[in-house]
Amino acid sequence: MTRSPRMALKFAANLNFLFTEKASTIAERIRLAHQSGFRAVEIPYPEGETRDVVSAIRETGVVVSLVNLAFDKSNDQLRFGSTSVPGAEGLFQKQLDATIDFAKDVNCQKIHLTAGLLTKGQETDYTKTYTSNLKIAADSLRANQMIGVIEPINKYAVPGYFMNSYVTASGVLTEVGADNIKLLADLYHLQHIHGNVTKTLEEYKSQIGHFQIAQVPHRHEPDTAGELDYDYVFKRLREFGYDGWIGCEYKPRTTTVEGLSWVTKLGHSL
Repeated sequence: MTRSPRMALKFAANLNFLFTEKASTIAERIRLAHQSGFRAVEIPYPEGETRDVVSAIRETGVVVSLVNLAFDKSNDQLRFGSTSVPGAEGLFQKQLDATIDFAKDVNCQKIHLTAGLLTKGQETDYTKTYTSNLKIAADSLRANQMIGVIEPINKYAVPGYFMNSYVTASGVLTEVGADNIKLLADLYHLQHIHGNVTKTLEEYKSQIGHFQIAQVPHRHEPDTAGELDYDYVFKRLREFGYDGWIGCEYKPRTTTVEGLSWVTKLGHSL
């Protein structure tokens, strides 16, 4: 995975956040991302529009670099996933199977295994369920030549989210012991949770399998005012040696297209 520090970074449009002001469907956002120059997208599981999304991907040729695990829209307590939730193991397996099937249709090799909310019972029960489900996922994903990623999410963005610590995530990954279950390092969440971005990335380098970006604290474009110097951060990512897609998971300050000026401003391209 090691590359020259001068390698070009690759950016994917996260369609939970980008182009939402112009399109209500994932398929429409895929076409808008392609028209704006993005060569890759990150998407939620497209419940109810899988056929349209597959058509949009084939029509545009964009890469699906990451897809989120399917979730239960009818249950508010499961809207952020089921991977850690005791009693939802059967639902998790069903969602995992559906997401893998969709990922195969669009040639996506990476699934975000969303943990879910800590809403009842003891945290140790959630940890046991989470670890067990991740081991199951590792086998299913390996059979399909895919990897899964888990993401620590800060308490301000999603209060009550089970996986909210890099220390905990690292320990779970060690317990799972699968080389195809990795850490998703979203620098927006990382700064909120731990700060010390450079040293934290160095510490967890061997476990990281995906990156996402946004400015802190308002989650806008990387060139907006905030706590992170993305000119410096991008240099560190090049040195890191990561050669995968970096998800642009930010909230446009005005419109998506207007906000894309950050890309050339910081010396990059789509």
